[in-house]
Amino acid sequence: MGFELLVPENKDELFTLMAESNYYLLAGGTDLFVKIEKDLINPDRILDLTNVIEGPKLEDKADKVRISATATHGELAGSPLINREFPLLAESAESVGGVQLRNMATVGGNICNASPSADTLIALYALDASLKLESRNGSRTLPIDEFIKSPGETDLGRGEFLKSITIPKLSGNYRHFFNKVGRRNALDISVCSMGFVLKETDGKIEDIRISFGAVAPKIVRPDSVENYLKGKKLTRKVLPEAKDLLKNEISPISDIRGSAEYRKQVAVRSLEEVVNS
Repeated sequence: MGFELLVPENKDELFTLMAESNYYLLAGGTDLFVKIEKDLINPDRILDLTNVIEGPKLEDKADKVRISATATHGELAGSPLINREFPLLAESAESVGGVQLRNMATVGGNICNASPSADTLIALYALDASLKLESRNGSRTLPIDEFIKSPGETDLGRGEFLKSITIPKLSGNYRHFFNKVGRRNALDISVCSMGFVLKETDGKIEDIRISFGAVAPKIVRPDSVENYLKGKKLTRKVLPEAKDLLKNEISPISDIRGSAEYRKQVAVRSLEEVVNS
């Protein structure tokens, strides 16, 4: 069955179109058109957000950075602002597909696709990103971990769209780390991905935020591991307990890219990077 592809000129037109029929929102379209081609979805209308979300793709505020939902992965990876403030986000964006895909795929589309293996979500979870959603009734803000419910499922309501992402700036000297394990290379979907930001004071961990992808139905922030590591010296002595705690927080599945046991082994082993990086 065919569909209409419409490009509303403003929010009022968008809200009117969303109220009329079954629709899907389009930003970059790299995931959306694959789903249509595979008959996973059958929209009556596709509504392109290009003209609706106005303003700069990136805004540098005093204590935060605002990212437009239509910013592409290429723009994030190449931005001096993102590389300076959030190297974890820049590196994870750079790992997404090839150049052509990065120049099309948007961060907003990546979030709303809600894949547990999405590389940039690793960074957004670890950086405590929040999302601004807009509808005809106004706007609301949600932490990203509350917005994403399960694979492909979010808290985005009918008549609502994701406008922007806000990330609070990190205060002090943080280390950033990102790693993706796939079957081939960066063009592949990850078997397991992991990232963290870490701040030490007087040789002890003051703050650490860790995220894992492709090891559960959604991105995992292992609270028990983070809480255990805070206040401890950064030595290999902390690894055995941290690894045991992590095993209880992840629940990987087996698929064509890797077995559940392999994914668990990769995730647990990746914790060593907290000490090695």
